[in-house]
Amino acid sequence: MKKQWINLKDKVWLRPLGYSLLAVLLAAVVGFVDINYGPGISGLPAIFYTEVELAQAILTALITALLTMTTFTFSTIMVVLTTYASQYSPKTIKNFITDPLTLRVLGIFMGGFIYSTLSMLFMRDSLSQDPVIAGVVGVLIAILCLVFFAIFIHHVANDIQASRLIERLAGDTDDVTDYYFKLMQKQNVSLEHQGENWNSGETFYQVQAQSYGYVQYIDLDQLGKKAAEHGVMIEVNVPIGEYVHKATPLLTVYVQPERLPEVRDLPLTQSFMIGNERDVRQDPVFALQKMVEVALRAISPGINDPNTANDSIRHIGRLLGNMAQFPVRPILITDDDGKGLVKINLPSFQDILYKTFFQLRHYGKEDVSVLTAMLEAIAFAGESAPRQHLGSLRDIAEYVVEKADLDKMPAMDREWINQKLQAVERITER
Repeated sequence: MKKQWINLKDKVWLRPLGYSLLAVLLAAVVGFVDINYGPGISGLPAIFYTEVELAQAILTALITALLTMTTFTFSTIMVVLTTYASQYSPKTIKNFITDPLTLRVLGIFMGGFIYSTLSMLFMRDSLSQDPVIAGVVGVLIAILCLVFFAIFIHHVANDIQASRLIERLAGDTDDVTDYYFKLMQKQNVSLEHQGENWNSGETFYQVQAQSYGYVQYIDLDQLGKKAAEHGVMIEVNVPIGEYVHKATPLLTVYVQPERLPEVRDLPLTQSFMIGNERDVRQDPVFALQKMVEVALRAISPGINDPNTANDSIRHIGRLLGNMAQFPVRPILITDDDGKGLVKINLPSFQDILYKTFFQLRHYGKEDVSVLTAMLEAIAFAGESAPRQHLGSLRDIAEYVVEKADLDKMPAMDREWINQKLQAVERITER
């Protein structure tokens, strides 16, 4: 159920559909009141009702206006998506198109159009002598649409800025790290201690993926329930974000030999969500990769905006410091007795560092500001990283400047880079 809900939340049409259904309900209620309580409406203050002819004129104008505003909003969304794809990264498009405010504005405009159209349909000639409230409700909807239109324009003007996008991407990465920190705090989660809470045995079979694509999400709770129910132990073989095909072994299932035939066909792949693009919910590497791509696009010759790249890289340093807190040992979903049911491995901190910096190092090695920003990010990470990862941070700092030709640089550039290297050494030698 959790996987279906997560998949449903990704649908762009869901929120506009909700507002459209509310508009249908509102039109039905207003139409019911106008048809059945028309004479009684005249007892209200005059501001709350209009004649049928005036209501029809208001709703006709509202239909045209809302359709125009909806078209303009959609065009603005497409312009922003083009900007995101060309200047930042195609992977950041989803950050704007799934933004709640963007979808809410689109849904309100669509709902206003649907309400106006249905209200016109509900008006009959028999109502010509009775006042109606449909026109007044339409005016209120028009005012609401104007307010949200102004909010949308302000939102777009802010969100199209690189600094705001970087902050949102950093927030997504914080959400990933918080997910794993909260996961580790659950009572039925612990780390592997070989022979104590994970003694798998020798009899096992592998479960292959049923489709191809990226592993977007794993419902660990559901896997744990199935493992406890059927008396098996499940090891997840592929990390989140890995590309798999139908022959890829997703899981290794350990079972007692005599029970192998009865559990071999368990529907364990239902706990996986596999799609044609990566997702940031459980994938810390992809969350960082989106920020790296923004930096790479900023230092490309076509855009040439190293300050945006440096801003993104410095945010990456803080986020790497948080990811350094990830456990080194595999994570176990356990039963009430502490026995492991499901085992999953997080990416190692060394792998995260390499996948973060290997492209930045290649394309930014000739820009002193980018080199120093990378060294600053490594120093930021070292301030909060545990002692066991300090060696990896020193290694990645040496890797970053390895291909940079320091001897051919001006003396001031060389001195600035050496200062940053010394800062990394001081922090990582504590």
